[in-house]
Amino acid sequence: MFGNFRVPVDPLEWQISQETANGIAAWMANTIGAAESVLRVAATGHDKRLFLKVVVFLYLLSALGRSASGATIAYGALCLVCLFVVTQNSQQVNTCSSQFLRRRDSTSALLQDPL
Repeated sequence: MFGNFRVPVDPLEWQISQETANGIAAWMANTIGAAESVLRVAATGHDKRLFLKVVVFLYLLSALGRSASGATIAYGALCLVCLFVVTQNSQQVNTCSSQFLRRRDSTSALLQDPL
């Protein structure tokens, strides 16, 4: 019914600049390094609070894994990431919208109140 068709893909569209690749690699190295240092401190047991947080988090993850499928957990994590991004950007959106509304109000005031 649908037939076999191929979408042409231009390989040049998928290339990124060297600067972008270096930025991504640096971000990943920093993130992995920070996670490694936190886990190393937690594994030593010197910071009891952090150790208990990691133990509780891992226990909750195992309980969640027993009760739900991997796809369900991945979808939930995606929803949480989207919610996090929206809340992080909400301040920026509020600032932009208030500036837009201020401009619109001042324009309408000029149109209603000619000199």
